[in-house]
This record gives sequence, structure tokens and C-alpha cells, in this order.
Amino acid sequence: MKKFLASLFACTCLFASSPAEAVTIFPSDNHIQYFGRWEKTKNDYSCGYGATYIKANFYGTDILLYSAGDHSWWRYSIDGAPFTKFKIEDGKTVMAKGLEEGKHSLLLVRSTEGEAGISHIYGFELNDGGYMMAPDKPKERRLEFVGDSISAGACNDGPQDLPWYDKGDNDMAYGPQLARMLDADYSVSARSGEGVIHNYGEKPPYNEVHTADRYAWVNYSWVADNKNPKWDFSQFPVDAVLIELGTNDFSLDSPKPEHNDFVKGYVNLVLTIHQYNPEAKIICIEPLPSNIHKDAGNWINEAVNKLNRNGYKDVYYIPVNNRKPLLSSEDYVGDDTHPTAEGSRKFAEFLKDRVAKILNW
Repeated sequence: MKKFLASLFACTCLFASSPAEAVTIFPSDNHIQYFGRWEKTKNDYSCGYGATYIKANFYGTDILLYSAGDHSWWRYSIDGAPFTKFKIEDGKTVMAKGLEEGKHSLLLVRSTEGEAGISHIYGFELNDGGYMMAPDKPKERRLEFVGDSISAGACNDGPQDLPWYDKGDNDMAYGPQLARMLDADYSVSARSGEGVIHNYGEKPPYNEVHTADRYAWVNYSWVADNKNPKWDFSQFPVDAVLIELGTNDFSLDSPKPEHNDFVKGYVNLVLTIHQYNPEAKIICIEPLPSNIHKDAGNWINEAVNKLNRNGYKDVYYIPVNNRKPLLSSEDYVGDDTHPTAEGSRKFAEFLKDRVAKILNW
């Protein structure tokens, strides 16, 4: 990273000596807004979860991104135009060139989910005479979504024979879609395969990293140790945390959890989330796929009732498939587990009024 930053600043000096001086904008510029979990230093803002995003307004004709990292997919939109998808690389990405001179807006969103690795944002470059402008007013509402591949938007973007990380758009998972319906900003903390006490395919003694283990970290890690940077929850306080977990605990290739172990694990997860978000409501959702054993939803409801009885009144349960399956097979990508973007929209529509009622929105 140090080598790359050195070359970046060398390039900036070259631009500065040319007739048309480019303008370098560091990631710490206070005109840039960051949403979701970010690890921040002056010259390097990094993130490791999908649907993490940036908003900025600028004056000028050109804007370039300086970045490095894990080759994750990102999307950007200038002035509300349809998103352009690109894979983040070491170096520069031209996002706009030759725009009409004036004020423009940028929305930059990470598409690739949480276990894929870290993306580094080193700043932007504007054309000679360009400058950053005051940001838009942040939304008054904020939501966080905690979950597995369903919350991570896995498999919802592109042919299913693509590599795993090339066919997901976390920003079109149910959470970000629901947040937009409710006019809220959002953060997603989700990883494919993760469970409450059993990850997908995990075998005894079930000592892998689970959601409660990594919830306090900025990014995902496969290893639970003190080297994982801790997230400062005051950077992005939320009104509610929505949990959509349990699918992997009850997936067909895993032993069914023991009743007491699952309820205890779910209670521990909620208490962990509450510890870091003491003012937020916690909304626990039945697993979306209707082929998941009914015990999953029933035991989650039992955990919520237990918490309520013990004084945690701001914990809620939303059943999804109690009358009939919410989604049909055509709403999934062919596996009856991972919803398409449209299937996620239907899920978000189902939740919208229920969540709004809980939050008095």
C-alpha cells in the first residue's frame, strides 16, 4: 500500500507541473460522506462489506478514483444515471470525463459481499479548477442488516455459472432495497454461509467464526483474535438492526441444531448486538427460504419471547412463511434459497410496513 500511495503522490506532482493541473482529493475530505463500516486513516479509507457506499458532490468535468485491494466489484452513478459496474484495481478508474462544467453528484457502492476481502479508497482526482462541494443532508433514518448470503445479495446478478463473487450485488439484496423504500441510509454486515451456531457445512465442534463473534469487527475475518479492528459504532448509529439468519444452521447438508443450543446462541447474538446498539430496536426475521425447517422460525420466536420476558422490550420477531411461502421458485436463482433482485424486492415490500410500524415510521 505504501508503494502505491507513493506512486499516487508522484503522479499528482506530475499533474501539478503540467499546464492543466489535476486536483487531488484525499479520502478524509470532509465533503465526502461514508456509509456503512469503514476503517479510516488520512490517506486510506478501507471497507470489507458489501453495500458500503460513498456520496459526494463536486464541481468540474472529470472525476477519477484512486483505489486498491481485493478486486471486488463496485458500481458508480454520476448525477443519478444508471450504475456502471467495474472491478476495483490498483490504480485509477475514470468515472467521468468531459461532463458539462458545473455541479455533479457521485454515488459509489461496493457490490461484493463481506468475505471477499478489503477494498481501499485512496481518494479522487478532479480536473483543473474542480473542487468538492457541500454534501447533501444525510437521511434522518438509519438501518443495519445482519445476515448471511441472502442479506449479502449472493447470486442475484448475472449467470449462475460465474465465480461466486462475480454474480452478486449486495446493494440489491433485500436490506438496501428496504432501506430505500423507508428513506433510510444503511449498513450491511453479512457473509455467505454464516449461521447463528452452525455455518454452512460446518462440522462439530462448531468452532468456526459465527455472527456474534465477528459482529464488533470493522470487516469480516476467518479468524477470531484481537488483531481484527473493532468497529466504532458511534460512527454510524442506527435506529434498528434487522437480523435474517438461520438458513445455514438448518441447511440440508448440516446436522439440525439442538433446540437449547440454537435458542441460547440466538439470545447471545441479540444481546451482543444490543450491547453495541443499546438504543436501537432489534428485529429478528424468520429465514426467507420456505424449505428451511419450521423449527428455525419457531426457535427464533422463542428466543425473542425469552428476551422480552427478561426485560428486553425492543426486540421483535417477524414471521415470513407462516401462512404460505412468501416467494415462489421463480423468485430465486434456481436453488430455492438465494433470491433474485426481484425476489429481494418482494421480500423488502413484505417487510416495509411491518418494520415501519415497529419503528413508528
